[in-house]
Amino acid sequence: MRKISESKITIILLLLLLMKLSNISDKDEYSSKRKKIFPKIGNYLKYNSLNEFFNHSINNNTILILEFRYCHNECTPGYTKYFIDLGYNVDILIHESGSDCLSLFKDIDKIRLFTFRNITEIKMNTKNLSLIIKKYSFVMLESTEIKNIYLTLYNNLGLLNISNSIFVFHEIRYIIKKYSKYNYQNRIWTLGKFSKGLQVNPHYFGDIKIYKKNSITKFFLTSTFGRNYKYLIDSVIKLKSDNLDFKIFITGRNELFDSNNIPKNISDNFKYHYKASYFELYKIVENSDFIIIPLEIKNKYDKLFMTTRVTGSAQLSYGFLKPCLINQKFANFYNFNNKNSLLYNDFNLYDTMKKAILLNNQDYQQMRKNLNINEKKLYHISIENIQKIIKPVQF
Repeated sequence: MRKISESKITIILLLLLLMKLSNISDKDEYSSKRKKIFPKIGNYLKYNSLNEFFNHSINNNTILILEFRYCHNECTPGYTKYFIDLGYNVDILIHESGSDCLSLFKDIDKIRLFTFRNITEIKMNTKNLSLIIKKYSFVMLESTEIKNIYLTLYNNLGLLNISNSIFVFHEIRYIIKKYSKYNYQNRIWTLGKFSKGLQVNPHYFGDIKIYKKNSITKFFLTSTFGRNYKYLIDSVIKLKSDNLDFKIFITGRNELFDSNNIPKNISDNFKYHYKASYFELYKIVENSDFIIIPLEIKNKYDKLFMTTRVTGSAQLSYGFLKPCLINQKFANFYNFNNKNSLLYNDFNLYDTMKKAILLNNQDYQQMRKNLNINEKKLYHISIENIQKIIKPVQF
């Protein structure tokens, strides 16, 4: 009897442990504080669960996009657009917090979106997932990581051993020796033009609206780690003293730059939308006039944004055709110039913001047209690079 009791206790403890694991949501990966907004997107998205993913049928010429992180789903619409333009169907498996990333997407006939709750749910189903992954024409890993937890996951899913997997790196320093062989097979993609990988920049977000320049100029800014906002605050103080009307809308995943960082006399010029959903983010950018990209060449962290990685704000600029205010030392890397953007040096952000505020709508719209020319060039560079491995579907 005693042995039976001990066995029962062991089984109960194991069950409790499994239940606890199934509910784990790593705070660094999927914060419980993150908003979960699921707007209806056309008539095609049901927010299918992982269980439905296991049982769905896969159409011919279908590409699977996998995103195991929560922070790069703004790239999903852009990659989806490229694949659809090449004639493919697209299945997407992402964390549920990013399920509204396609909320502006109109070309919905060839898309199916599936979501999972947490990374543990993926880890517990790698065998089933690996069998399904093999059935796709191509599988793209939208955010490739080098932490052992992810390398083990990729290996268990078979992504490192199949010939039709593609790895997207948001930081080229992560392209370690383990991935080097894929570089020669055109299976490593980057968002910028670097020494490693093919440049495939996802800057399409959906069917956007083109507005006139607002009577009260609206700037958009993403708050992130390691940025110096002092010169922005100093510029706002001077613009305020000039009696100029403008607003700065701030988003981001962290709240490092908030009302506690700025003087009270300029607080009404700032509007905060931290932890906004993708749908909310898109609408804020769509209704803005300019995007401020506060990069400094003296900042070691900022310097990476033209050597090993790109800023997502540049993607928003191209995707929504919003001219940006950017340090001239970074502008060339992103193909921004005085015709499609407003450039500043380390000392004249105030002058550049003032120029943006006073810019008339006619000149503003011309700047957007010039930006659109560069956007089309970036699109063609990207889709030509994609075709080095993924050929268009022949009908």
